[in-house]
Amino acid sequence: MKKVTIMCRVSSDEQAKGYSLDDQLEKLTNYCNRWDYEIVHIIKEDHSAKSFDRPEWKKWINLIKTKKIKCDELLITSWDRFSRDLTGALNMIDYLRKKNITPQSIEQPIDYKIPENLFMLAIYLANPDVDNRRRSIKVKGGIRQGLKQGRWPRRPIYGFMSSKNGKGQHIIIHHPEKAKVVQEIFEGVANGLSQKEIRTDLSKRNITVSRNNMHKILKNVLYMGKIIVPASENEPMVMIQGIHEPIVSEQLFYQVQQILAGNKKARGKFIPKYAKLRDDFHLRGLLNCNNCGSTMTASKSKGKLGKRYGYYHCHHCKKQRVSSTKVHEAFDVLLSSLEIDSSLHELYMAILEEQLQNSKKENVSEIKKIKKQLELINTRLQKSQDLMLDGKLEPEEYISIKSRYSIQQNELKQQIDGLNATSKELLELTKTGLNLLVDLSKTYYNASVQLKQKIVSSIFSGELYYDGKKCRTPKLNKFIDWFPRVSNGFEEIKKGITELNYQLSPTADSEGFEPPVPCGTIVFKTTAFDHSANYPRQKYCLFF
Repeated sequence: MKKVTIMCRVSSDEQAKGYSLDDQLEKLTNYCNRWDYEIVHIIKEDHSAKSFDRPEWKKWINLIKTKKIKCDELLITSWDRFSRDLTGALNMIDYLRKKNITPQSIEQPIDYKIPENLFMLAIYLANPDVDNRRRSIKVKGGIRQGLKQGRWPRRPIYGFMSSKNGKGQHIIIHHPEKAKVVQEIFEGVANGLSQKEIRTDLSKRNITVSRNNMHKILKNVLYMGKIIVPASENEPMVMIQGIHEPIVSEQLFYQVQQILAGNKKARGKFIPKYAKLRDDFHLRGLLNCNNCGSTMTASKSKGKLGKRYGYYHCHHCKKQRVSSTKVHEAFDVLLSSLEIDSSLHELYMAILEEQLQNSKKENVSEIKKIKKQLELINTRLQKSQDLMLDGKLEPEEYISIKSRYSIQQNELKQQIDGLNATSKELLELTKTGLNLLVDLSKTYYNASVQLKQKIVSSIFSGELYYDGKKCRTPKLNKFIDWFPRVSNGFEEIKKGITELNYQLSPTADSEGFEPPVPCGTIVFKTTAFDHSANYPRQKYCLFF
């Protein structure tokens, strides 16, 4: 007697079309009784056939692998009950036949002994695969069309709930409780609270928002009333204005994005490589091996007389081991050489302030131009709205126009904010840098070990070496290298470039002292006196 397993499968939408499990089971059972087959196992599933990652199927495969059941055939009513994935189905049939189990359909039987019948099998399996793909294209097209109309035709995200408009179309509206939670999350971040503090506060009120979900909430433009239409083969990705009511304002959303971007930059800054920082090894984690370039560590060793001595040494190549005392003495010399002449401090600041005043005047002129562009955009938006109200412009076209101009408005507003803030931030940043360089050694050795490591990381850009005699660096921060200093005097300028025009993008972050701010190019002239003559020399220096 042939032993068989019978399989019945439906998905939720197929059940409504009459593919019920009971109907399939009855047909398969009658077929087995007619041919006197012994049913050793029954698989009943209500999962999609897009893959074989189905719970009941996996249980049966496990029973076959462990040889807890034995069968000769797997019976199904039709091949679309077996799978709707052509490639997966053929692979699974090959696997089962190697296990001496023959998959067979009672309505679409295949004689595996006849090679030509494999053409029919491929057709039977390809039909549901093609149907699935065609259906998927239609569904995706419908979703995309809904997104382009400003609707959200997908499952509502946290803070929203499903509803329908007057036309019976799917829309989203505010959830009476969760929408307030979303607004509280955004306002908390904007007010300086950490995400952990917000989650802790919410959990005290039995409101659970996971760390991952909170991050998704803070980055989702749906909450400020926008909808992203993903890119297709013929159209690029666009962000349009949705018809749903936003939970947070655009201003609050973009404010939070700036805070999150700032936190990301902060995480990418210098992070101590050692959890335990020690003042007697203040260069540990910053000093590189002169032989292989790897970061050196530090420790103390006991001498012959029992006294402990500090050493910096390389764990990677193990070829450099130097006394910490010698390294620190050489570092003191290097640090002193970076100090600028205190007599030039006031001169630099006066020139800088003068140049920033000129830059501010130019910014005022630029801001006026940008405001005129904003007025023009507002006028065009108003005209577009009037045309839509008069029935001369389709709502979908108006939404597209508004979306395009909204992006331009945000960009222009950000430009204005940047022009208003850059001069003041740049002046404060440069004052901090100059004050530090006037008496760098004293500032450094009075600082905590954490601040020492930040200063070294900023000045030497993470590249500091000791060659046995002196500390050196192949890459000095440009900010420091642009000033005449105590050790090299004015002769350094003689040999150097007399005019610099180092172009730096206004949107780029500056290297060196924290915090980083957008910066532009400022070229200004300083007057230095040549001690070998009684006339002033004009030299150019560059700030950033």
